[in-house]
Amino acid sequence: MGDAMVAALVCALAGAACLLALGAPPPSGGGRSRSRLVSALVAAVAALPFVRRARDAELLARRRAACLSELPALLDIVTLGLSAGLSFDSSLELYCERYRNDLSRAFDEAMLSWRIGARTREEALALLADELGVTALGRFATVVAEALAFGSPLAEALERQAQVMREEQRAQVEEAIEKVPVKMLVPLGTLIVPAMFLAILGPLLGSALVVG
Repeated sequence: MGDAMVAALVCALAGAACLLALGAPPPSGGGRSRSRLVSALVAAVAALPFVRRARDAELLARRRAACLSELPALLDIVTLGLSAGLSFDSSLELYCERYRNDLSRAFDEAMLSWRIGARTREEALALLADELGVTALGRFATVVAEALAFGSPLAEALERQAQVMREEQRAQVEEAIEKVPVKMLVPLGTLIVPAMFLAILGPLLGSALVVG
């Protein structure tokens, strides 16, 4: 089934549920039967592969955005730890102890994998960047691997990376703000306007069916 057909099916099921909820006469079983029918329609929409993929993609996008927003704090803590004479592992552990979020939990798991010998530090960091799909995290893994391998100053490299990352985030925020008016046209045309028609016409259709 193509995406267009799936989208049409979703709209049809959602419209049927709205009509039932807004005033269409209940079936012979009464209001309880109508409630079960609406619940079944909602469950059918949620079970569609198209809807599941969209939900999973949204959750992954939210996780990526959260990790990307938390990455500058990670770089700052690790840089401070390195400047104070701590090792990379100790500095990273300091961040994981002070912050409890998606990024710290992901680094906790990565540290555990290289400490028990399941992976090398470079492999664990690269795998973490691939799983989260955050480009900046991949650059962080590369900088750490090269600095630890060649003995170059890691704190200075991370400080520069944090500055570049904050500039990129600022540019992304400005770009997102500019796109807001355009993005609002999609829900306005596909969701809000049809919902207004359903809210206005639903009771009228229900009354007409009862009278008929």
